[in-house]
Amino acid sequence: MKTNWITFIFLLVLWGPTPSGIVNAQSPFTRQDTTPLSDQIEEITITAFRSPYNIFNTPAPVNLLQPEQLESGDALTPIDALNRIPGVLMHHGTFNTNRLTIRGIGSRTPYGTNKIKAYFGEIPLTTGDGETVLEDLENSAIQRVEIIKGPSSSLYGAGLAGVLLFHPRTVAKDFVQNKTTLASFGTYKNTLSAGVNSGRLQIYTLGSLLSGDGYRENNSTKRGNVLINSVYNFSNRSNLQFLVKATKMKAYIPSSLDMETFQNNPESAASNWLGVKGFEEYTTSQLGISFNRFTLNDGKISVGVFGSTRDLDELRPFNRLKESSDYIGWRAYIQKVIATTDFRLVTTTGFEMFRETYNWQTFGNNDNQLLSDNNEKRQYENLFVQLESNIKERVFISAGLNGNLTRFKYTDHFTENGDQSGNRSYKPVLSPRLGVNVLLNDENSVFGNISHGFSTPSFEETLMPEGSINPDIKPESGWSFETGFRTQITNRFKLSASYYRIYVDNLLVAHRTGEDAYVGVNAGQSVHPGFEAEFTWVTITHNKDPLLTMCGSATLANFHFNDFVNMGTDYSGNLLPGTAKETFSIGTNLIPINNLSISGWYRYNGKMPVDDANSTFSDAFGLTNVEISYKGKKGNFKFDVRGGVQNIFDIHYASMLAVNAPSFGGNPPRYYYPGNPRNFYLSILIGFTGKNK
Repeated sequence: MKTNWITFIFLLVLWGPTPSGIVNAQSPFTRQDTTPLSDQIEEITITAFRSPYNIFNTPAPVNLLQPEQLESGDALTPIDALNRIPGVLMHHGTFNTNRLTIRGIGSRTPYGTNKIKAYFGEIPLTTGDGETVLEDLENSAIQRVEIIKGPSSSLYGAGLAGVLLFHPRTVAKDFVQNKTTLASFGTYKNTLSAGVNSGRLQIYTLGSLLSGDGYRENNSTKRGNVLINSVYNFSNRSNLQFLVKATKMKAYIPSSLDMETFQNNPESAASNWLGVKGFEEYTTSQLGISFNRFTLNDGKISVGVFGSTRDLDELRPFNRLKESSDYIGWRAYIQKVIATTDFRLVTTTGFEMFRETYNWQTFGNNDNQLLSDNNEKRQYENLFVQLESNIKERVFISAGLNGNLTRFKYTDHFTENGDQSGNRSYKPVLSPRLGVNVLLNDENSVFGNISHGFSTPSFEETLMPEGSINPDIKPESGWSFETGFRTQITNRFKLSASYYRIYVDNLLVAHRTGEDAYVGVNAGQSVHPGFEAEFTWVTITHNKDPLLTMCGSATLANFHFNDFVNMGTDYSGNLLPGTAKETFSIGTNLIPINNLSISGWYRYNGKMPVDDANSTFSDAFGLTNVEISYKGKKGNFKFDVRGGVQNIFDIHYASMLAVNAPSFGGNPPRYYYPGNPRNFYLSILIGFTGKNK
């Protein structure tokens, strides 16, 4: 769908929320990079590699999301904020149906997110078979998000697509606040949060309730979240962090639509899901505890344990699925520092162990007859070592190695159709990485990065159609090569750009053998070349305060099959389904008077193939949003009122694709999840704060 000139002119006045720097609170014994930045664009520090880096000097492709970006828009989920990061695409079908891809990796996953690793604090959000659920996260509970793109991290398992680190909020001073959001389609959300800082003890708590009817039939959702994050300081050198998170959700499922229904009746649900009033209901709880000891010379020892439980009940047209899972894990590392006047070396060594038990059963919808009964034990170990050096505050080198060992043990308790029980152990995988950043001067730096990553198939994907284990199936693996630059001009303009190529071998292909059954095979190679850029420009200032700030990002890519033959059909040269050749986001934030801001942002997504054959493409689309907010403070009282319109021009578009959707019973394939039409929201935050501790 083409963007018209009215939209373009509109965007010159209204643009998106800009990234503003927040320096992460560090221990007094943790050394922070102090390379000077401009007075107008604030310093931004990342900790994804355990040693704090000024993002200007990071020898890896890392992006940040900060509270201002997470709280813009209706802020019901992190999806809109993630979609403004270059190279990141979050398909959004419903509150409980999403797919995140980074640089095209994971685009062929049918209905969820895999091939990335995600952590909330020290708690993994990724299961033992690589699936990650992000839609339950509360934006208000997130201090910031660090996105490592591609297999550029040795410390978090060398995920093929990358790593997302969600840092939970901490407490600088006592507060209590309540935020209420009203939005279109009967959406209501209330979030109550409070924090206490007594010096030694800091506690952050949050509780939220979300309900909505949804734009489509069979689309209502109810969700509750509770979170507690606390830190107890034994001394200025040691602390204990405790984090607990729980979610209860019931969401009805409208599913995807065929082209005719998508075009003419997008608010309808798929008839088979509507007929049974299909839904997903689950309860999850997650816990993490870590002890941190800061040693002399900026060293650190950290030991943590984490665990989770999950129970799910999903009613589907073809059967009813019941799941239960629990996992426990350990993570520890030691960081040592050797420093002289002109040289600094930081070594980080550690391990992560993960043990998960996953049970699932299916039942007939009419007679509740048991159809399958399964148990799977998943476990992996990650060993990692990382070396970082800083030579005269000009040359920054980061090298790492991750070793992984993954195993599955599967037990089939329903043997009427044959016993499919078995074990699967993969050979150890070693993933090296090397990154270099050179500070040319105070305004320009260049970086390069070479890294290896992998993704293991789930146990179900290792089974042959008759149920036996395919001994030849291998993990997907890939090499990433990237070079780029970062620059600051006139202390008010910041620009970064990079070019990368990722080569993925042993491409895992899921053959659908039934409406709820897949078989995986290694079927070739894909190549992911791309160019990414983003900028921030403080356009107009008054007394050194920004009045008008612009920002933007863009991705040009050609993610395609390089050598891919599947069931006798050669797809070599075709684009990967669910990926676009071009995406970009632009925005501005205007502050005409104190406490009042007017923001707008525009996101364009190019057309995307719906299947491996590239038989048809979804239409390109561009979405325009605007928001007005007013915030103030008097004494200990504060408030924030904001309202906005999303999809102002009421664009009809597909917000998610069910890639490679099959056709059953002569019906056309259902590829399309309709995006929301024009919609509105209003949020009111009222709070009280204490004094800084």
